[in-house]
Amino acid sequence: MTEGRFRPLQRFNVLTILTGEANFPRYIAPDFLQYLCERKNQPTKKQNRGTIMKTKLTETKFKSAIGTDGRLFSRIACLGAVILICSSAFAQNLCVSGTDARGGEIFKFTWDAKQSIFASGLADPRDLTCDSTGNLFVVDYEIVGYDPGAPLLGNSAVYKITPSGAQIIFASGLSHHSNLAVDKAGNLFVADYDQGIIYEYKPNRTRATFASGLHHPVGMAFDSTGNLFVADNSVGNIYQGSIYQYHPDGSRVTFAVLDQSDRPADLAFDSTGNLLMADLGGNIYKYQVGVLRRYARTTFGSVPNGAQSLACDSAGNLFVVDAGDVNGSGNGIYKFTAQGVRSIFAPGPVPSGQASGETFSHVAFQPLVCCQTATLTATPAPRLSPTPKASSNAVPSAMMDGTLIHGDR
Repeated sequence: MTEGRFRPLQRFNVLTILTGEANFPRYIAPDFLQYLCERKNQPTKKQNRGTIMKTKLTETKFKSAIGTDGRLFSRIACLGAVILICSSAFAQNLCVSGTDARGGEIFKFTWDAKQSIFASGLADPRDLTCDSTGNLFVVDYEIVGYDPGAPLLGNSAVYKITPSGAQIIFASGLSHHSNLAVDKAGNLFVADYDQGIIYEYKPNRTRATFASGLHHPVGMAFDSTGNLFVADNSVGNIYQGSIYQYHPDGSRVTFAVLDQSDRPADLAFDSTGNLLMADLGGNIYKYQVGVLRRYARTTFGSVPNGAQSLACDSAGNLFVVDAGDVNGSGNGIYKFTAQGVRSIFAPGPVPSGQASGETFSHVAFQPLVCCQTATLTATPAPRLSPTPKASSNAVPSAMMDGTLIHGDR
């Protein structure tokens, strides 16, 4: 194999794979075929020049057909690999808002819990969500200036952070405990905790009121059909909390009435379409949505202190932030399998007063760049040369030295 023959993979989509515009390695079948053809091209004493020429022309036509099929097969195989990767947990990074010794951070975890910092320079980031192209939205304070050793904070805002890490203020004038969700069209929904209003922001940052009249909305999630589910907090015997379902046209129905002891914090849908609710009492409740059952509620699992934020990956695993106790001890991230088996994914501050300096607040999954649906601009792969038409006594110039035409060599 010649050095540099394989080019690195870039962003691609299904169309570029099937049309050959993505540069994938597809040399196995042609190389093997060339080996067979070269062996067969060795002349024998019984062969004359005309027989050799006809044999080579036939082999060239045969190779051209097989080479085309080989390229199509390799593209289909690559497409299958892409679908497998992009539908698995490997195709997602877990983004976590929190703080460390330097201030507010967005941490990034790979599927195997390898940690890095995705964005910094924040104050006290809270709820976050990602759109389908990998942009991250997070609620934080606006930093309006700096005192010696501490930033001066203004109103809360929603920051937009691109996959490359660039930050802008996307929306402002919100409460710090606002919750976020993004629909399939890329519209951002912000539930203002203090105002009881859900705002809808278009990608161009224009704002409209989607719903109002809520008490303290604390969690939002979209189902697969575009309905928005919102948890509205209870206040003891004064206000009965509920989970509301909003249709795309803004109409509302009550999905579930909460118990007076419930302290909802977040909502998420699992891989089978059931709704999960995080409760600050420590439980994660599951509402089984189906035609033959009316939102039966069960306890899916629990964390030692308070379930504060939820995120489900595409493999069916649930990730939960435990808020910890009043002193922050016990803060961390737990992972639940689809069967409810719990393990520690990322521990927070360690006990005995020796804090690691990191705290975790909210979680959301960010799709990998390779699995986004952007169109790739790639160098077209070389094609096999057409078989030349030759007379019975003419030998194609490409075969004068005994070398067959190889479109990808």
